[in-house]
Amino acid sequence: MRGQSAVEYMLIVAAALIIFASVTYTMILSPSQKNSNDEMIRSQARLACDAISDAINDIYSNSSGAARTIYVSLSSEWNIYLTKNTSCLTLSVLTSRGIENVSENPRYSLDDSLVHIASGNYAVIVDWWDNKEKIVMSDNKIYIHINPLGGG
Repeated sequence: MRGQSAVEYMLIVAAALIIFASVTYTMILSPSQKNSNDEMIRSQARLACDAISDAINDIYSNSSGAARTIYVSLSSEWNIYLTKNTSCLTLSVLTSRGIENVSENPRYSLDDSLVHIASGNYAVIVDWWDNKEKIVMSDNKIYIHINPLGGG
């Protein structure tokens, strides 16, 4: 009898520990993982936004034919917006909380956007373009064509 009640007691304690561990994981660890993943995505977006803005500023300071290639890596779907009115570069990234924006103010801007860019690694090529300024994507490369003489 004593052996049976000891085994039953151990099973009850083991079941309680399993329930406690599963609740602890879902309540404490899982949200922490989401928060750290969101912070990583925001950091990647901040680095990409700063690098793209610096590249635009460099090309704007140069002359016709200038080009600069940078590489960005984002582990979430993202969008890029350039607005001329306020000279603003905005990267929107998808996190567990929804869409979050990171902005920078380059010295030159244009009115264009590129949306629904899949997560991954991209070469972003900023160049001085003698035709219409625009943002396009081709072969996993993002081209930002600026025209300081005819635009900006």
